[in-house]
Amino acid sequence: MSSISEVEELGRFALRVNLISEPQLMECLDELGPVADSQDLLQLLVRKQYITTFQASKLERRDPDGYFLGGYKLLYKIASGTFGRVYRAEDPRTGAVVALKVLRRRWTEDNNKIVLFEREGKFGMRLHHPNIVQILGVHCDRTSNQFFIVMEFVEGTNLRSLLSVRKKLPLAEAMKILEESAAGLADAFAHGMTHRDIKPSNILLSTQGVAKLVDFGLTELTSKVGYSVIEDENINVDRTVDYAGLERATNVPVGDPRSDIFFLGCVFYEMLSGRPALPPTKDRRVRMQKQRFEQIKPLTQEDVPDAPPAVFQLLDRMMSLDPQRRFQNPQQLLDAIHAVQAELAAGTSATANSNSQPAVFVVEKREKLQEVLREKFKQLGFRVLLSIDPKRALQSFRQKPFDALVLNVATLGENALDVFDEFRREANRGSTRCICIALLAQDQEWLRSRVREGDDTVVLTFPLKKGSLERALAPLLPPQPASVEAEVETPQEA
Repeated sequence: MSSISEVEELGRFALRVNLISEPQLMECLDELGPVADSQDLLQLLVRKQYITTFQASKLERRDPDGYFLGGYKLLYKIASGTFGRVYRAEDPRTGAVVALKVLRRRWTEDNNKIVLFEREGKFGMRLHHPNIVQILGVHCDRTSNQFFIVMEFVEGTNLRSLLSVRKKLPLAEAMKILEESAAGLADAFAHGMTHRDIKPSNILLSTQGVAKLVDFGLTELTSKVGYSVIEDENINVDRTVDYAGLERATNVPVGDPRSDIFFLGCVFYEMLSGRPALPPTKDRRVRMQKQRFEQIKPLTQEDVPDAPPAVFQLLDRMMSLDPQRRFQNPQQLLDAIHAVQAELAAGTSATANSNSQPAVFVVEKREKLQEVLREKFKQLGFRVLLSIDPKRALQSFRQKPFDALVLNVATLGENALDVFDEFRREANRGSTRCICIALLAQDQEWLRSRVREGDDTVVLTFPLKKGSLERALAPLLPPQPASVEAEVETPQEA
């Protein structure tokens, strides 16, 4: 056993590096008693959640620094990558948990790389989308001269880790991740940015089930050094080499948005089949060869038995080696994904039903309530389209009008009514009738005055009364049996 003085020395060291307070130390020493060693103290501090295991390992080595960066307390390392290491961190001033991406020292030796790092990080701060990890700031710790980016911390996992356990995903789950990833790409493209590092480890999956793209705009750091492969602990094979091989094989410029679409197709391929489209290799020469892309084996019904032809057509177009045959931008891809989702929701070919089956576009944020409304409208005989973003409904209507819009303001928030108003104006300009339904929570009843109700515009309040949706949509419905009438619960209960 070590003497108590050694335990006290470790405790004083923890105080000097500002990891714990003196009352916390005294509490632990009193609890341990006179016979204890330094490991006992470290284990107790971790058990009481005064420090993390990452911090404990540094304390054990008596590391004098590396506990704080730019005022943020480093809790533990999340991952290592080509550009740097990512840490979960805490802002001691607010208690907010964030992620810090710390630029590797090899990049700080070149001032041009520093300028690029800061520029790309600040440009990424302009992106505000639910399917993109938010960049909160770009800083330099003047004590250590380390550059770092502060990002939204996403509680959950990444797609690479999920696939390592589950191998492949059900079609509906894969389509949802694909849709949300494409939505992130579409928003970034609208701001003039491509990703250039699309791979499963750069698609984060929150505990709420939302897919978020990470590392926008940062791959230019390595693409400027000849697409070299830099390997380190826990680093996936660098995707920038694959981008270079594809773009050389197809004679398109660096930064072509269709490259992101191809590699998102590769991610979709792996989600459906459980195997990578491009067999992984660290051999740079192999990864630059055109035949590597030509030899990708297309997926078939045998790989995904429950997928209709539209799914394979979508994937084949995303991964076409001819860039002219691919979707030309992420928004085109997203629209195509929505069309396939509508077909899947209807359970039959959207084309076959387009002349006889009315279509309803449901905008709903919560997945569980999406399913409730989907089943409700399917029972009523509708082809159902779904999205979490009201603007997607407007974009879809402009391309191919549908018959009804149901927008749940209860879960989307008051601002959704702005898009609802714009949608009504768009529908009134066209020749196709569209019934617009806004759903409100009870505490939003005051918003009813914002909507001018009429024959084709209806406002309903949760809990929905039995038959209220049927009555609102009556002009589009054939006679329905009474059994389809059911009360829809409030968003909190559904």
